[in-house]
Amino acid sequence: MLPLVETALQVTLDAGTGYRDRVIVLGAGVLGLLTGLLLQRSGWRPLIAEPLQWRRAVASSLGVTTAAPAELVNEEVPLVIDASGNPDAPAMALDMLAHEGTLLVASWFGAKPVVLPLGGAFHRRRLTIRSTQVSTVPARLSGTWSRSRRRQETVELLGELPLAQLCTHVFDFCDAADAFRAVDQGKPGLMHAVLNYDRSAAGDL
Repeated sequence: MLPLVETALQVTLDAGTGYRDRVIVLGAGVLGLLTGLLLQRSGWRPLIAEPLQWRRAVASSLGVTTAAPAELVNEEVPLVIDASGNPDAPAMALDMLAHEGTLLVASWFGAKPVVLPLGGAFHRRRLTIRSTQVSTVPARLSGTWSRSRRRQETVELLGELPLAQLCTHVFDFCDAADAFRAVDQGKPGLMHAVLNYDRSAAGDL
């Protein structure tokens, strides 16, 4: 879980300060949930938008406010973070931003095309679209943050965040194909799949 926690920490750092400000996080996957928890710790009031009811239930059990995306059509917030992996989400996010608001894209879309409506409200509201990425520390934070400090802080967070509740499924290494199939099919209740490698049985693989 360390890479996911470190990514969520970088997203939170890129979000900046927002004491008691509402922030909408799109997607209640592991990254979205971890980001919501860290934003909450840093003073924001996160609201996670997630279409799947069971994922909203997991987020609520961890103390994060949730809503179905359709319930947020009239929201206007200073910051929306896309952690959904859904190519349609960024366009929806722009409609949720207040004047001079920012869309922070944490999703990795790979080769998937993403269509953005850059006319109308995008111009009138002076909106900003930024990416967040864990491979580097942005220059504006370089005076106080480095990759080594971020990694150290991440290690400390491992003992503070409810990671056991997010590791919902464990598969033996020899059943890795089943694990990938379950993730690909969106198996209900599966938040994070773990591959268990038993060295004592390695000779049987």
